[in-house]
Amino acid sequence: MPRNGRSSTHNKKATAIKAMKDLESTMLANQDTTILNSATSLILRIGKRHGIRKSGYFGFSICRKCKKALIPGRNSRLRIRSKSLKISCSDCKAVRTLGPSFARD
Repeated sequence: MPRNGRSSTHNKKATAIKAMKDLESTMLANQDTTILNSATSLILRIGKRHGIRKSGYFGFSICRKCKKALIPGRNSRLRIRSKSLKISCSDCKAVRTLGPSFARD
């Protein structure tokens, strides 16, 4: 094992990526708001600690202001206007606009 600990850092990051994938699948499977909000807070904490970004649309399903899960129709509103996507959180009234070049996968 190298003295600088590079392999242990890689293992921690791989474990963190696996944990984030598991939490994302938990978000997809559950509709309970307490489970969704706790999963989103854990995803944000893991991502901040290990420098990992959320994959695909999971970055759009979390409010960046109040750190809650955005469920369209329940606590958020999704609007498509002239090639842009507007995501509004009804809890904290934050609006996020994504232009025509946002990532779709």
